[in-house]
Amino acid sequence: MNPILIVARRELLALVRARSVIAAGVLVGLVVGGMPIFTALATGRGPGGLYLQAPVLGIFLGYLFAQQAFLREKQDGTIETVLASPLTLPSLWAGKVVGCASGAALISLLCTGGALAAAALVAHVPVPLSPELAVHLFVLVPLVTAVAVGLLGLVQLLLGLRENQLLNLGLVMGLIALLSIGQVIVGGVPSPEVELAAVLAMAVLLALLYRLAGRVDRERIVRTIG
Repeated sequence: MNPILIVARRELLALVRARSVIAAGVLVGLVVGGMPIFTALATGRGPGGLYLQAPVLGIFLGYLFAQQAFLREKQDGTIETVLASPLTLPSLWAGKVVGCASGAALISLLCTGGALAAAALVAHVPVPLSPELAVHLFVLVPLVTAVAVGLLGLVQLLLGLRENQLLNLGLVMGLIALLSIGQVIVGGVPSPEVELAAVLAMAVLLALLYRLAGRVDRERIVRTIG
């Protein structure tokens, strides 16, 4: 079996067992994604906000789940055992990214789909289905989530626990600011050309992060535990 898939399965199972993390993820999904999307559609503001909320929600959830995947082993002291395994660091990193991003993207899509269904059933708003929306939700949102998890994971591996605490505070404030600014400046539905450019950009960033993961020194990671 592919080592990346083995690690991804392990991370997904760990997330499932961490019920408090899943509960927090669902709550974040409803507050950050579901409710704003439903409100925008029900009040006639159109689907433009949906194109912002879904990826931002993926980033929020990716941040939450990356904490569980990358910092957990530093906090419980098992990171040295993991690093001593036959797995290459890029495979280990990629597996964690796939596991966390899959869980985050799934909750993001469920909350977004639930908001669309609720708007159609409760407010009788036509569901804005289109090929562009399908690409946005099923391709771009998972890619954005994976890039966020991958970047955060690399940083968490390279920083000590105290530095990570400061980083986490800054990231939470930054994500809230990003959401607030985006809600102000968001326009209409992006064009297919913009969607394609965004998908390609995220794919390139993900490939670049994979290469960077291969250049990380294992000993440097171990030195950050103390």
